[in-house]
Amino acid sequence: MRLERGLAWGGVLAAAGFVASSQGEIRRPALPLVRCGTAVEVDGVLRCDDEAPRSIEALCGAEVGDAPPIVGGDRLNTGTVCAAVRASPGGPGWDRMPPPALAVLDQPVLLNEDSVEALESLPRIGPALALRIAKARPFASVDDLDGVRGIGPKTLAMLRPRLRLARESPR
Repeated sequence: MRLERGLAWGGVLAAAGFVASSQGEIRRPALPLVRCGTAVEVDGVLRCDDEAPRSIEALCGAEVGDAPPIVGGDRLNTGTVCAAVRASPGGPGWDRMPPPALAVLDQPVLLNEDSVEALESLPRIGPALALRIAKARPFASVDDLDGVRGIGPKTLAMLRPRLRLARESPR
């Protein structure tokens, strides 16, 4: 996967569980190197903040069905998505970034939608707790997560910045 942000980005690459910058720094994903308010991968290129498309209309230049918004952490293939009669998350050409990329880029995890592996990208969430969270779905609010064994007030407060209920939830 090629991740870049124009010339200023410096060519940050995610590979083999580590993050390497163009200056040769290598850091583990637990220590985020990249700060990007909203990160969307489009055709293998990372688009950050104002460069990130927020709708299929903005991405394709034309209306493609009644598609939900694009959110941080989405990965899109324009050829496939823009050719679709009805584009939708999880459909052809529209999925989520791999969990390590979500963690490194500090992107939201969709509590009611993302995979168990994506839940594991959250700090202090291992496989067993991620599975308990997935089995407790759907959640009416992020606060309902405190009903899952292993999630207390401190953990919930730490997780809250990266959690969204679903695609439509505001950041």
